[in-house]
Amino acid sequence: MNIQENVCVPDNKMELHLELINDLIHWWDPTKSGVVFSLSLLLLLSLVAYSVISVVSYMLLALLCVTITFRTYKSVVQAVELIEKDVTTPLHKHSIYIHKRNNKQLCKNHYFEHI
Repeated sequence: MNIQENVCVPDNKMELHLELINDLIHWWDPTKSGVVFSLSLLLLLSLVAYSVISVVSYMLLALLCVTITFRTYKSVVQAVELIEKDVTTPLHKHSIYIHKRNNKQLCKNHYFEHI
């Protein structure tokens, strides 16, 4: 028995959107419906107290703050992972690289001394 046979898949995007809106209105998933209801109520109450331009600008400012915070968090996590990776790298790998570089430099010095 194929699992996809029992799943009702809408034919087009419009039907999918209508189904999602229907799920929100009938509160089939209370957490999603609660979030949408709360945000809609907050938007309407803020429009009653403030102008549209103020509400939009504060929403965009909040979005910008969240975005900057997320980017900073990701940068810090990446830096910590890089530091942990460097700490776990054995020292002999670094010493081999330094030794090869020093040998090349000695060869160059020796070549230029004889010219």
